[in-house]
Amino acid sequence: MGFCNFIRRMVKHRKSVNKGIGDMKKKEALYMSMTHKELSSLSDDCFFEAIMYRTEHWVGLYEQWEEGVNSLNPYQKIFYSVNWLAAEVNNGGLCQFFVNSSRMVAPYVSEYMSAIGAMEHKKLFDKFVSDNNIDLNNLSSFDVDSFEEFNEQSERYPFDEYDDAFFNLTPLEEYLTQFAKEHLEHF
Repeated sequence: MGFCNFIRRMVKHRKSVNKGIGDMKKKEALYMSMTHKELSSLSDDCFFEAIMYRTEHWVGLYEQWEEGVNSLNPYQKIFYSVNWLAAEVNNGGLCQFFVNSSRMVAPYVSEYMSAIGAMEHKKLFDKFVSDNNIDLNNLSSFDVDSFEEFNEQSERYPFDEYDDAFFNLTPLEEYLTQFAKEHLEHF
């Protein structure tokens, strides 16, 4: 009986995952079809989500992630890059941002945070990079192949201090939402 229950749970989980993917595709299709006027009428949370889906869609049109990011216009690239920093820090901390492929945008996020008016975030990021002599143009020392290597990376620098300070600031999503609203014609 235990094995049958396991199979039932797995089938239910697969259906749940497939439903989630289907829901995401429906949202993406909806947000991609919306006019700028329709987008501007959304609540801030839905507006942010819409712009996020739209930029993800445009990047996803390319086989290589880097090529997709580079295809974005300057406003989209600012939104996309700062959103990746926020997502990584919110999900696993600044260390995760540096070890994942998202680090490709690391050389630009300081400038981009300035562009969206997130000056406290910019100061925090710049200070961390400066204090720890991190070369944002060469983050190859952050390459990891295992969870153990990730843990070693997380001990190299005071990432917890950065993350704690980050969480005490106004969420970057608020700055990104305002930025996208001010430059909606580019999204």
